[in-house]
Amino acid sequence: MAGYRSGSASPAAADLLYRRHHPATLRYARTCCRDPHDAEDLASEAFFRTFQAVRAGGGPRGPWRPYLLTVVRHTAMEWSAGERRVLLTADFESWRQHAPTADPQQHLVAREDRRLLIRSFRGLPERWQTVLWLTLVEEESPHRVAMVLGISPSGVTSLAFRAREGLRESYLRAHLESARDDWCRHYSGPLGASVRRGGVRGRALARHLAECAFCSHAYRELLGLNAAMRTAGRTAAPAGARG
Repeated sequence: MAGYRSGSASPAAADLLYRRHHPATLRYARTCCRDPHDAEDLASEAFFRTFQAVRAGGGPRGPWRPYLLTVVRHTAMEWSAGERRVLLTADFESWRQHAPTADPQQHLVAREDRRLLIRSFRGLPERWQTVLWLTLVEEESPHRVAMVLGISPSGVTSLAFRAREGLRESYLRAHLESARDDWCRHYSGPLGASVRRGGVRGRALARHLAECAFCSHAYRELLGLNAAMRTAGRTAAPAGARG
């Protein structure tokens, strides 16, 4: 990353990044546009824009794959509305029509007051980050996620479950490490248990949350994260498993 920004990165580093992420980027591009040649152009454009962004001081701050997939999606929408008139797949066109107008990165990594969550997310294995990004932020269907990751839809369900559990545990660890005093550290465990059970358990914890803005913020953050993960879990679950 630093090498690209300074202009000193070697071609070998770029080639390594390209070979590592190109297959998944191309698979995702193929789920966005109908013509295979357009998909190849889309994947190449995503790499070009990402390298350019890094050299300009921006680009991915963590793993590259979620960033590349987001660039693919934005570029596909841009090309479909521009002079190229790229034909989008029916699934992607349906998603585009119902997509929120705000940048979806705002949901997970763009807000300054979510530094703990950002740190927790970045501490996860890259494959977990990718499945969380696609299911929670991009709100992709299990079928499309399976195509990107090269696994079955049932494999997506299993991987997403492990990733969500990992994110929750990582967030609690980050909260514990950032706790301001022993009382906050003491209540970190009950805090996680209360989020899992859907409500504050115990008068002592309730009193602490009423008095401690730091832990109260963490509790609200975990509740929101849990709600998002439950929604994604219902979306990713096989039809017969949904309640």
